[in-house]
Amino acid sequence: MWFGFSSHFSESKAGKASSLVLGKDDKLRSPNANRDVKFVFGWYGKAYLLGLFVVEIWGQFLHPIIFGNRLPFLSLMMISIYCAIEMTYSWIWQLGYIVKSR
Repeated sequence: MWFGFSSHFSESKAGKASSLVLGKDDKLRSPNANRDVKFVFGWYGKAYLLGLFVVEIWGQFLHPIIFGNRLPFLSLMMISIYCAIEMTYSWIWQLGYIVKSR
């Protein structure tokens, strides 16, 4: 998602062009293929990655120490819920970005 949307939705207005053009070597390519596209993680992205790291540490190391063999589904449920929340946010963010860019 990061690479796809960073190349398609850049800060420049040239990023709005989504058609393919014929290059010098007769291959179809994006008109934005030669541009340097920078994608910066904001505070929310950094917080999400830190939280994902914490959830993984819990699931791999702390859960077996604290609960042993009890509640084996808990770590998987935490990962699923955490990722579902982020996917929901991602879809809402993408929809908002697309609506604002039109």
